[in-house]
Amino acid sequence: MILGLGTDLCPPARWAHLIERFGEKAIHRMLHPEEAAYLLKGNRQRLPERLAGRWALREAFGKALGVGLDGWSWKELRYLDGRLWAEGALADQLAARKIQRLHGTVTHEAGFALAVVILEGDPQGTN
Repeated sequence: MILGLGTDLCPPARWAHLIERFGEKAIHRMLHPEEAAYLLKGNRQRLPERLAGRWALREAFGKALGVGLDGWSWKELRYLDGRLWAEGALADQLAARKIQRLHGTVTHEAGFALAVVILEGDPQGTN
């Protein structure tokens, strides 16, 4: 059963500005070290759009969870190779809400990054 759905749209220009101003510090503040390293080893020209996608994903997740960006660690939400999952206290929080599966996707087009997140589980806890 779908327990949450969220979407978000983010302009890469915002991330280009933050990278220019703060360098890699902005990236490491938002992402798990492994996810940050994955993005940083890729095409640097595409870094702003890829970061915009990761930010949109976190915004969409917060909307699906119904709490926005508060009450959970952005670094504990992981997205690599099209797979979305939670770790640590965030995974525990999701389990307490009977959320068993996370689905997420990111796309980039026309100067924007779009993310969609679906939270799936059994609110009765029978599965």
